[in-house]
Amino acid sequence: MSARIVLAEDEPDIRQNLQRLLRLEGYEVWAGCNGREALDLIREHRPDLVISDIMMPEMTGHDLARALRADPQFSQLPLILLTARADRQDVREGMNLGADDYLTKPFQRSELLQSITSRLERAAARQRQVQQLAAQHQHRAYHDSVTDLPNRSHFILLLKATLQNSLRQGLEPMLVGVALDNLPQMMQMLPTGDIHACVSCMGQRMRNLAQHMGELIEGQVVLARTAEDRFVFLLDRSSEAHRTAQWLHPLWQASSEPIDSQGERHFPKVVVGSLWLDDLLSAPDMALARLDMVLAQAQRQAAMPVCAHSVQSTDELRNEFRMHNALHEALPRQQLTAAFQPQVDAHTLQLVGFEALMRWKHPEWGMVSPARFIPLAEDNGQIVPMGQWMLHQACQQAALWATHWAGPGEPPRMAVNLSLRQFGHPDLVSHVEQALESSGLPPHLLELEVTEGTAMQDLTHTLQLLNRFKSMGLKLAIDDFGTGYSSLAYLKRFPLDVLKVDQSFVRNLCTDAEDRAIAKAVINLAHSLDMDVIAEGVETAAQHAILQEMGCNYCQGYLFGRPTAASDVPGLALPGFALRAGG
Repeated sequence: MSARIVLAEDEPDIRQNLQRLLRLEGYEVWAGCNGREALDLIREHRPDLVISDIMMPEMTGHDLARALRADPQFSQLPLILLTARADRQDVREGMNLGADDYLTKPFQRSELLQSITSRLERAAARQRQVQQLAAQHQHRAYHDSVTDLPNRSHFILLLKATLQNSLRQGLEPMLVGVALDNLPQMMQMLPTGDIHACVSCMGQRMRNLAQHMGELIEGQVVLARTAEDRFVFLLDRSSEAHRTAQWLHPLWQASSEPIDSQGERHFPKVVVGSLWLDDLLSAPDMALARLDMVLAQAQRQAAMPVCAHSVQSTDELRNEFRMHNALHEALPRQQLTAAFQPQVDAHTLQLVGFEALMRWKHPEWGMVSPARFIPLAEDNGQIVPMGQWMLHQACQQAALWATHWAGPGEPPRMAVNLSLRQFGHPDLVSHVEQALESSGLPPHLLELEVTEGTAMQDLTHTLQLLNRFKSMGLKLAIDDFGTGYSSLAYLKRFPLDVLKVDQSFVRNLCTDAEDRAIAKAVINLAHSLDMDVIAEGVETAAQHAILQEMGCNYCQGYLFGRPTAASDVPGLALPGFALRAGG
């Protein structure tokens, strides 16, 4: 295609001669008699070069130069100025305005053609450079800078195209994610250059695995780095055999191999998850979000962090995500309630205390099982404010019952569980002090329970905190005993008052000799350490009888009362109040 030129010249003879000359050279030419006509022609035809006389009526060549350089569309358009004056100042002004060349009339034909050729070649080179920079920018916008793999934005486009193609051809695509679980720790320990080298090595490993996957499925595999710690494979087809966790095990093993980089060996901690895209109408970004859920679930599987799901089977994971959000609003929206389960003397059946238990009634889901929401609240941190609320509720209720207590002996004590996050929170002591002060509950009527696993997390912290609570006059209990890994030496050092036998040992007391032996050993151990024993989960009279015979001090379970609201706890103010087994 020939170059296109706009000519501005007020002398008719010169204008016609230049037009004839340029057209003979193969250029397309449009000519105006002044700068204003030329500017209109430029806007209409968008030429490759402009040739303009300087001295013209209405708009001079200098004015045309100003107009072109002020317009972003034409600011780089090559401009050759023509003048009959050889004044150096005149030349300097034109060049300062952005002219690319300056020819003095009369000029030779060869001078003009050489100037045109030079300006067009330079403009073409500049255009190639701009295109190259644009291509580089486009590549950077859609590729990861470390591995040169498609990034998340690019991958979403590829995934959208694959889903549409699969819908037409009846294919069943699948996503496979590999997460570098210990990348944050590596980033804290290694300089940026070493991290990039490790990630680059991992990217090459993923490329090799993608090629191997393509051979296995006899199809196409696209690989991307969708996040700092994440690689994702898109398989354009899959079968039943590919949709199991077992199929992912070799990928997990290969991805977990050590990385040799910068003279050092690093061991990646890898999590693998797959998502069969059985819903081809789902949005690509939603599919990636569901894959993130699958990887999060795999991360919680310590023994083998591998997990396989379909889009439809991730509904449960999606519900968990909704529950995570809802838990942040449960307390401010007053959806939490307190329930209280009685604890009784194993021999006299006299009421000795209650355990305070948290309940959550969601407006859409109704009563949510504590087995579902407590671990999630522990994981997302909401257990701290929720636990603080529970502590205040329990103390308020215990103080109220103590005020109206008409039974024999001490009013019932109140047991409150402390979660792992609560136990490690720096404000826990002040939370307990505030609950006691605001309720007026005597400290000896509050019993704080920690699980065996929580107590053993940080032994120094545990000893310091338990001793602090003991100095405040509180009762202390260790919960779920026998399910963890307590050292008897440390158990002896803990200032505990009560040891709770986990219900997993109580459940089969009547049928399992080993569970009976464990329960008996735990009771004897507690008594040897001058601790009382509470058995949890007592549901039958036969279990109660065995525990009595073993010398268990207290019992708690459905046999003596289910967790209930404070308003439904009967007869606390009656003299000689006692619970009857089975009542």
